[in-house]
Amino acid sequence: MTKMAVIGFGLIGGSMALSWKQARLVDEVIACGHREESLKLAKEMGAADSWTTSIPEAVKDADIVVVAVPVQAMEKVFSDLADYLKPDAVVTDVGSTRMTVIEAARKGLKEKFCQYAPGHPIAGGELPGVAYATKDLFNDKWVISTPTDEMDPEKVKFIEDAWTKAGAKIKVMSPELHDAIFASVSHLPHVLAYALVDMISKEKYAKEKLGMAGAGFRDFTRIAASSPAMWRDICLSNRTAISKELKRYRQGLEELQEAIENSDAQKLEACFENAMKNRRGLVFSASKQDLGKDDGRSKSH
Repeated sequence: MTKMAVIGFGLIGGSMALSWKQARLVDEVIACGHREESLKLAKEMGAADSWTTSIPEAVKDADIVVVAVPVQAMEKVFSDLADYLKPDAVVTDVGSTRMTVIEAARKGLKEKFCQYAPGHPIAGGELPGVAYATKDLFNDKWVISTPTDEMDPEKVKFIEDAWTKAGAKIKVMSPELHDAIFASVSHLPHVLAYALVDMISKEKYAKEKLGMAGAGFRDFTRIAASSPAMWRDICLSNRTAISKELKRYRQGLEELQEAIENSDAQKLEACFENAMKNRRGLVFSASKQDLGKDDGRSKSH
């Protein structure tokens, strides 16, 4: 019987438990976290078979350990679970950044780092919490595997194969490429959405402005309803790459502002035309393309 412990039982951890159970990859799931109400809900909705607030209790008999806490909290969790891992257990995670999370695993797991196999599922939703977990969240979605030389290839392959059986698609790339790509296409958009809503909410007539917001504004800012704590940690974890993207974006905005102030219709239309073509073409065919060319490898109940 295969037992999986999920530490941090929110939207992603809960959905992973549901999808892996549905695919019969695991026979038993134990939910672990600090919010008892969420853990009880996880059991009620069938995502978990039991729950505990104790990491040692969750991990001691687990064959698979999933760390699904905010990225800034991962090193402590890795450290807390290391002494209780079974010798043949595999540890994975679902963090949105790679370089700092892998380093956190290296520091926290110490000599047991060889039992770690990283993973980042490219899926989610703007509403956090296990209440919104679904068994099909990862269907036909990318999961990014970022193995390094110190990792056990068999454990890495085990996690990759499991995700595939659960309905996801695997893409292998280096941690560095991962963080550069997702700073651009995931982290930056979240920062911009948060910043826009925050700015307008502090302005005069904010209530009227937000009340009149149409579909365009709602589509653009949908992700600003995501977990602030999670995205705070992601920004701090991938701050170098995100800062580079913000500088490039700021430069682009300044060029657009100059074009508007100078009534430069040609420059404006050229920018909008290029964006339209790429949005209609490349984005919609992304699922058929590679993401890159880099293939570097308590209480208990």
